Amino acid sequence: MSQLCKIENCELKISAYTLAIVWPPSLPMKTATHTTERPPIVAVLGHVDHGKSTLLDFIRKSNTVGKEAGGITQHVAAYEVVHISKKPSSAKASEGKRITFIDTPGHAAFSAIRARGATAADIAILVVAADDGVKAQTLEALKSIRDAGTPFIVAINKIDKPNADQERTIRTLLDEKVYLEKYGGDVPWAAISAKVGTGVEELLDLILLVAEIEGFTGDKGAPAHGYVIEAHRDQKRGLAATLIITNGTLRSGMAVLAGHAVAPVRIMESTAGKSLREATFSTPVQLVGFDVLPQVGEEFHAYKNKREAEAARPAFVPTDRHVAKAPLAEGETGPFTMPVIIRADASGSLEAIDQEIPKLGSEHARVQVVQSGIGAVSENDVKAAIASDTPAVVVGFNVGIDAPAAALALQHGIRIETFTIIYKLTERLAELLQETAPKRRVEAITGKAKVLKQFGSRKEEHVIGGKVSEGFLERGSSVRIMRRAIEVGVGKIKNIQSNKQDVNRIEEGREFGAQIIAPFEISQGDTLEGFTTSME
Repeated sequence: MSQLCKIENCELKISAYTLAIVWPPSLPMKTATHTTERPPIVAVLGHVDHGKSTLLDFIRKSNTVGKEAGGITQHVAAYEVVHISKKPSSAKASEGKRITFIDTPGHAAFSAIRARGATAADIAILVVAADDGVKAQTLEALKSIRDAGTPFIVAINKIDKPNADQERTIRTLLDEKVYLEKYGGDVPWAAISAKVGTGVEELLDLILLVAEIEGFTGDKGAPAHGYVIEAHRDQKRGLAATLIITNGTLRSGMAVLAGHAVAPVRIMESTAGKSLREATFSTPVQLVGFDVLPQVGEEFHAYKNKREAEAARPAFVPTDRHVAKAPLAEGETGPFTMPVIIRADASGSLEAIDQEIPKLGSEHARVQVVQSGIGAVSENDVKAAIASDTPAVVVGFNVGIDAPAAALALQHGIRIETFTIIYKLTERLAELLQETAPKRRVEAITGKAKVLKQFGSRKEEHVIGGKVSEGFLERGSSVRIMRRAIEVGVGKIKNIQSNKQDVNRIEEGREFGAQIIAPFEISQGDTLEGFTTSME
């Protein structure tokens, strides 16, 4: 004899012989979790040149800044360090604890990447230079941190500089409602010199203290998930991405799905290039072998194998991005567009360029990205430039040019330009746009006058008397004759007199006499509009 009861949507069948739980197929089977303390993931944010990369250089004893073009970090990268606190709270702490850092670029072009960095992180470090104070990108980084709800620590850097003013910097932070500890608030902070290392130990201790208070945990038994921190095309091995694991474990033989991109876990390396068979939470890894380049900031999930990852992928798989031109209405010509084809080394760079290009030009002339992608400039890029209605400019950022592409471009007169610094790229595109855009006739109204009297006409020469109501009229300038708000035509001022004296200009409020050349009659009550034209 058996009894039947229901507990939380599952059937519990009890008999004298068996005890079995039959789980409804519509619900996922719950598995036991084994959460443990995990290392904090820390994003380093702040204004350009305030010392974020220098701080990480000191911590990991390397020199990223020296390798970056122009001294500006052009990518997001992640690094692991082990810190041994001088004042450990436990014997285990004295053995050292891992901290994972995300280095986010400070250049204005990377605002979206920085925002994603803050979202993926457990703790943020807001770096502010003691000699420069709070700047525009400091506020932007602060907004990213607050929007993400990420606990943060302020690092007041460059305290070793002669013009450093720590108190002034603290006051500027207070103005932005960043209330530091010992100054009426609860935001932890440290005064440091990333260049010589002053205060860096204390900053690392603060990170571990905040991590201990927040109690970050993870489950090693779960399949890994996390975020794509960077993505690029490796010339020899194919599409690769830097992933940061926020929970679970990633093992060889599994597969990763990030948006539409799938990669089997075969070539997995640490950020130092060491081959890995397994990686767990808070660990940054480089995974090679994606079938599509994943997007920076995309969340990824690990699956048992490639077949399961592909089954979970949406049907549509994007390739290189193409920007379609919006259709024009009948009779509309639209602004001049200079088409460009962009090739970059990494998706983060490409995103930054995409952000900056719309800022170029004006309502009359603009730059339009017609095709973009990752990797070296290829023959197909040049062919696309040739096929464009207006031959496109091919731009490479931190990439090379294939020999067939260079030969084809030379043959057809296609311009290929390469850059290593984004603001140099945008400056050059602005120059090319100015050179390429057709000149426009620009008209500027200088003044208006009312015709008070018509004294006489001889052939096309008319003598009138009037009064300037706005601006001024000049001898030799063109005038538009308006009659009851309708344009009669355009004439030219041959001469102007004031008090029977010839003058070059007559100002607002003054009466005058004038000789105007025009192939039509000018009548009392007409309005004269003086204007100049220029080409730009």
